[in-house]
Amino acid sequence: MDLKDEIIKLILKEEFTPIQSYLEKIIEENQLVNANLVCWVPHEVASIVQIGWEDGLLDDIKEFLNDTAPKDIWKNHDEPGTPFRYNFHQHIRTKLVGNVSITLIVKDGKLFIGKYQDLYFYSPVFNHIPEQMIFCRIMKFD
Repeated sequence: MDLKDEIIKLILKEEFTPIQSYLEKIIEENQLVNANLVCWVPHEVASIVQIGWEDGLLDDIKEFLNDTAPKDIWKNHDEPGTPFRYNFHQHIRTKLVGNVSITLIVKDGKLFIGKYQDLYFYSPVFNHIPEQMIFCRIMKFD
């Protein structure tokens, strides 16, 4: 098994950013046929989300997060003098919808995910921290 590391650099313009094309680019550039991609997000207030691409699903998820973890309720976590005052709701939202890591399978040169699935980078602080990254460890099997 060969190991190689890649970093996906993102400039976020929205809360949910599609990332499947970045992963497909890694597959193509590294000529992967059978491999695993272990992807990890180093930022605390961000996650990787694997969801269906059905119409309205992202809007429903955003409403769910607003209802479940509303802003301005929890006041224990505080970062005075920053845009992140009382942002526990942003921390918990990233844990509710995604994970900081995901292992993806590359089979026969293609990302092996469900027919109706898509992958997103989720960051509720995208407007304050637009530059983000995903660390990918490639485990190549052929």
